[in-house]
Amino acid sequence: MQFIKILFWVLLLVATFIFWWTNEARASLDLGTAIVEARVSTFVVGAFMIGFLPTWLFLRGSQWRLVRRIKTLEDAARPAYAQKPSASPAPSPTPSPTPVAEPAPAVSSIDSKKAPGA
Repeated sequence: MQFIKILFWVLLLVATFIFWWTNEARASLDLGTAIVEARVSTFVVGAFMIGFLPTWLFLRGSQWRLVRRIKTLEDAARPAYAQKPSASPAPSPTPSPTPVAEPAPAVSSIDSKKAPGA
C-alpha cells in the first residue's frame, strides 16, 4: 500500500511539472505594491497549493489528535493487571537462612602443655 501511495505522489508531481513546462503563456498579477509576471501554469499551481496546503495540514492535525485520543482511551480501558509493569518491581521476599552459631574451638592437650616462654 505504501508503494502505491508513493507512486501516486510521484505521478502527480510529474504531471504537474509537465503541465507547468508545456504551458508557456505568460500573465501578470498586480499585488498592489508589485506586479508579478510568470507563466499562467505557475499561477494555477500556486493557487492549487494555496488551497491544498491549509486543508492538508488541518487533516493531518485532526488525524494526529484522534490517534492520541484513541490511544488514551485504549490505555484507560485496559485492565489494571494488564498494564505495563513499573520500571523497578518490588523484589519478592525470600526467607533468609537463620545464622548458625559455630561451635567454640576445642582446646587440645598440646596447646595447654606449651611452655610459657615458647
